[in-house]
Amino acid sequence: MRLRLSSKEIREEKSFSKRVFGIYFFAISIFLLLSYRLYTIQVIQHNNFIEVAEASRKTEQVISPKRGEIYFQDKENNLIAVATNRLCYLLYAVPKEIENHQETSHFLYETFKKYLIDYPSLEEILKKLSKADDPYEPLLKEVTDEEMVNSIKEANIKGIYFQEQDCRYYPYDNLAAQVIGFVAEGEDGKIKGRYGLEAYYDSLLSGEKGVLSGFKDAFGRLIHFFSFKDKELKNGVSLVITIDKNIQLAAEKALEKLIKGRDAERGNIIVMEVKTGKILAMANYPNFNLNEYKKIKDYSLFLNPVVQERYEPGSVIKTITMTAGLDASKVTPETTYVDKGYYEIGGYKIVNYNNEVYGKVNMYKVLERSINTGAIFVANQLGVDLLRSYFKKFGFTEPTGIDLPNEIVGDLSNLEYPKYNPTYLATASYGVGISLTPIRLIQSYAVLANEGKSVTPYLLERMIDETGNFLPSNSLSESQEQIIKPETAQTIMKMLVSVIENGFGKNAKIKGYSLAGKTGTSFIADKRGGYTDEEIHTFVGIFPATNPRFVVLVKMEKPKYGKGAASYTVTLAFKEVEEFLINYYNIPPDEIEVSSKK
Repeated sequence: MRLRLSSKEIREEKSFSKRVFGIYFFAISIFLLLSYRLYTIQVIQHNNFIEVAEASRKTEQVISPKRGEIYFQDKENNLIAVATNRLCYLLYAVPKEIENHQETSHFLYETFKKYLIDYPSLEEILKKLSKADDPYEPLLKEVTDEEMVNSIKEANIKGIYFQEQDCRYYPYDNLAAQVIGFVAEGEDGKIKGRYGLEAYYDSLLSGEKGVLSGFKDAFGRLIHFFSFKDKELKNGVSLVITIDKNIQLAAEKALEKLIKGRDAERGNIIVMEVKTGKILAMANYPNFNLNEYKKIKDYSLFLNPVVQERYEPGSVIKTITMTAGLDASKVTPETTYVDKGYYEIGGYKIVNYNNEVYGKVNMYKVLERSINTGAIFVANQLGVDLLRSYFKKFGFTEPTGIDLPNEIVGDLSNLEYPKYNPTYLATASYGVGISLTPIRLIQSYAVLANEGKSVTPYLLERMIDETGNFLPSNSLSESQEQIIKPETAQTIMKMLVSVIENGFGKNAKIKGYSLAGKTGTSFIADKRGGYTDEEIHTFVGIFPATNPRFVVLVKMEKPKYGKGAASYTVTLAFKEVEEFLINYYNIPPDEIEVSSKK
């Protein structure tokens, strides 16, 4: 018997059928949508997703190069490392791993306090460690105290780690500080050479970073087995410098003795080979400890005054004025004039040292007694254009080309039009109103000792690559320009020997050895105009005079004792260096040869 459904039941059945159909339709739609998405991923966008997946597994590792070392030498060509690398550590924290920030901060603070002179405060440490989500927070850089490192490692504090690094180290602390320079981290976080050779040759010393790329493991580390080089690592080149460590030490010792003994402010000594321009010593006082450069507050101490400061040198320029007069055939050594003890020009009265009056004198006497009016006499024979041209031939307005950063040039603006006037010609003849650097001054005297040919002062002699092979530098390939006639150089050298024998250079002389040289005393210009009563003393000497080998410059600023005469101050320091060189190289006496020539 067939039952008839009520209208209500019929409606419910239809409603149920609709729901079943809706669910079925929804399921089919989801299936089709997923199928389409799967098809898109596996077929249409297959390559894109493969690239994304591989990219998520890829990583790069930058390998820092080892910085090249800097070596001085000795007379046996033994290499002495003066800028090298040593193991140090970076102490860093992973704050999110640290369980007790307060306790850890106190421990680190007390440890730093025990081993370090400069260290962060407890508040600074706690502030860094309290960055809850920070995955990396550096605490100390360039840690070298192994005892402190071991003390922290033994505490085994979770979240405190060390990373090994190479740190720059200067074994001789203050030695040739302004010459060597140092390395420091810049604002961009990169380590770069600052000042001196470290800066000038930074690109050679730094090398080039290497890059390894490949796949990383579950911990994000590069799997070296599957890695390959994107960029080859190139370690820095090491430099062999011309400076002889023993001569440098002797020069610094003599300079410090001079400055302290005369209660002066500062000074310089340069030792250079006459025929090559090779710098054997370049001493500055005061200097600083290269390993503690961060403690220096006066950054001007980092500058090398030998190449980065010019000064009015005084009577040592009379030699160059006289050389110009001889070379231009305006005077001879026997040319005479009458000295009245003064020279009046432009409303000024220029007098000789100690107001001396010499009467009729020749050019030998002008240099021997350092007569101001005699230098003016020679300058007047030349005229401003010719004197200026000779000063420029000697390079006073050009850099010497020495391989040190930021070399400056001299100033001859008082001899240039329209600034020039006859008073400036007079004062320039004896080294006042014009200025130049010590390195240019010593280079000028080297020209006189090198038969009139120029030399380029230099420091880099050889390079050593990472395999230990020596590479020559191009320093010795510089051509030597003939600045003055050879016979002019020979004549002025004889006159400079006479300055030592009969003039103000006697205190620099060592018995048995010929010497040529000239002193100079000048006053420091006042920024407001005119001159102060503070002095600069200079002596430049060449020896042995019969066969010139070395030229040495000694300069001292603002002495409180021995004012007025360089012949009683800087000549004595020169003599110490000269004596050291004679003993160091076992140079035989040569005065017999001088006597026979006479």
